Amino acid sequence: MVLSRREFFTGQRKAVTGAIALPWWRHQAGCDGCGRCVAACTTQIVQLAAGAQPQLSFQHGECTFCGACADACPQPLFHPRDHQPWQQRIHISRDCITFQGVNCRSCQESCEQQAIRFRLTANGIAQPETMPQLCTGCGACIAPCPVSATGLDHEYK
Repeated sequence: MVLSRREFFTGQRKAVTGAIALPWWRHQAGCDGCGRCVAACTTQIVQLAAGAQPQLSFQHGECTFCGACADACPQPLFHPRDHQPWQQRIHISRDCITFQGVNCRSCQESCEQQAIRFRLTANGIAQPETMPQLCTGCGACIAPCPVSATGLDHEYK
């Protein structure tokens, strides 16, 4: 992704594509779009998408897996909390500015689980290395990225 100078310095980023369902979300059938999950979210990352389906937006925060969204829902739309909340894990695209020779570790600094490391390369700029097995999919690494290169991969097994 190429940012203008203004976008880079003001922190404006492109919109994240690919909706992320709420943790423990079972299915959309039965959701009436009441918005209780939005009001219950302590980090304010739950939003109602077009068509009144709730989804997560990590542009301003992360998921703490508190379960407030599931507890607030009057419908049986969530798996019990003894299930894994989801399968999404960290992905860093080639848009990462370290691949263009800029030293940045904002995603690593925000990752409490230490699922992102940086390895030094011959050119002296460390490159990101992800460890999906350590990632919870909380999304803490997404908002700090100045070029929106971090995201969650839906295909982690």
